[in-house]
Amino acid sequence: MNQFKSLFYLTQIDGLGPVRIRKLTETFGSAEKVIHASEKTLCEVEGFNKVIASSIVDSKKHLKEFEKSFDKLCKKIESIGCEVVSIEEEEYPKLLKTIYDPPLLLFVKSKRKMNELNDISQTSVAIVGTRNPTDYGKHMAEKLSHELCAKGLCIISGLARGVDTIAHKTALQSHRKNSSTIAVLGCGIDVIYPPENKKLFDEICEHGFIISEFEPGTTPDKNNFPVRNRIISGLSLGTIIIESGINGGALITARYANDQSREVFALPGFSTSKYSRGTNMLIKTGQAKLVEDVDDVISELSAHLNISNEDSEAQTKNREQAREETLEALRGNERTVFSIMNNNGAVHIDQISETSGLNISDCLVTLLNLEFKNLVRQLPGKRFEIML
Repeated sequence: MNQFKSLFYLTQIDGLGPVRIRKLTETFGSAEKVIHASEKTLCEVEGFNKVIASSIVDSKKHLKEFEKSFDKLCKKIESIGCEVVSIEEEEYPKLLKTIYDPPLLLFVKSKRKMNELNDISQTSVAIVGTRNPTDYGKHMAEKLSHELCAKGLCIISGLARGVDTIAHKTALQSHRKNSSTIAVLGCGIDVIYPPENKKLFDEICEHGFIISEFEPGTTPDKNNFPVRNRIISGLSLGTIIIESGINGGALITARYANDQSREVFALPGFSTSKYSRGTNMLIKTGQAKLVEDVDDVISELSAHLNISNEDSEAQTKNREQAREETLEALRGNERTVFSIMNNNGAVHIDQISETSGLNISDCLVTLLNLEFKNLVRQLPGKRFEIML
């Protein structure tokens, strides 16, 4: 048997999960050697008893049935155009391999080369959150995804509605050559869920990777998604939570990330907002670091990335220089408003009006002109920020 076939064979045996199978393969050297091991030698492995050992040995009585199901699976894989990467292969993501219970087999769909999967996942950040984000959550999911991609990082998420969809779409829109996105499914790789993400699914296949540990044809059962979340966090250097209720699924991903010794970041929100109770709780209890901008993420992950302090300082210097040159070129009200916003982050229209001495109408006209010049953009709540 080849690696894929041998590992798939072991997954079909009752009582054997990823952790036990991995322990056996490490003990015997390969999945195929486990299949042919005697009951006596299997019982000698720590944590294994006669019941489990007998199940492995007796499974060979059903080889014909297995061969039929495996042939059916292979035909299905060929028909949907996906590939299978086993944990024993070099293409398997190294980060994912280090977690407690990595999936033994990954079904992967992409037009990119499989060896790129491991490369891009080593500089990746997961962005997850509620399926019903506020305008604030939507903006921050887009902003952080865009800025991380601009630094060459890969965005990982779960293709769900809301924050996941925004993160994937933003990554695909990035013009950075090395940026990409990986979608981890809670169903078979041939099942598109939610169905309205069909176009997004196809675009990710073209420019990124679709991944699932579930066999093709597996429906999106609710019990699959918590299991799926350990892969999202396990593939990533860190996980950002963008809005979540106190019992939101994104908090499961955060828990997995902490268990896997990965960085966890959470976007703070209003204490009165049900969409921020989960993220605020993570920050309050020390389970996540507060994130306001991309620099909060990069500073924590810099040791794992090729982004040096010198690079970061150079980018800051270039941004400051660009803003100074823009300020010099502006005149009148535009220069006044731009100067007030410079180095102040997002500024409310009332603050701009009060500081500049301009009435609200004049401020809005001026800001609109600056928007047309792609110098500022409007945020939810009548706030504005510089785009440079």
